[in-house]
Amino acid sequence: MIYILGLIILMIFVFAAIIRVFGGSDDNSDTDNYSDTTTYIPKKFLSNKEYNFLTKFIDLEDELHVNIVPQVNLASIIEKVSDSGFHNELFRNVDYGIFSADYSKVLLLIELNDDSHNDYKRKQRDVKVKKICDKAGIKLITFYTKYSNEKNYVQNRIKEEILPILNSNSPI
Repeated sequence: MIYILGLIILMIFVFAAIIRVFGGSDDNSDTDNYSDTTTYIPKKFLSNKEYNFLTKFIDLEDELHVNIVPQVNLASIIEKVSDSGFHNELFRNVDYGIFSADYSKVLLLIELNDDSHNDYKRKQRDVKVKKICDKAGIKLITFYTKYSNEKNYVQNRIKEEILPILNSNSPI
């Protein structure tokens, strides 16, 4: 009987320790645990290079009646049709997307490659993104930060890609 009572007391202490470490069933336990040890701070949406590059072609929005969106997630514009339940290859961002005025069609995706794109794993990621875009029928072009990318050059290259789409008789 004493052994059973001792075992019960031991189980109560173990259970109390588990609750103390992992938290109770209180609805606020998640926020309480994070508020003490985790800090959240806002970060810049675009790097300086991404922002400076965007300023070279953002005025095309008004000129061509399109929408330019930075940091486009592939999963938000491409649907994977497959027996596979995994879609994590779509959880990658492309630096910029140019959309029709009503956002009904992706006209062009743009990647801005800096030195980080020389890394082997990053190169593999870039190849995979390009293949996904090709399969989805979405044009992806790349600019490199090691070049000057003058405003006229950037705008002309973008126009070269999207003007045929905008000027075609087919609906966007």
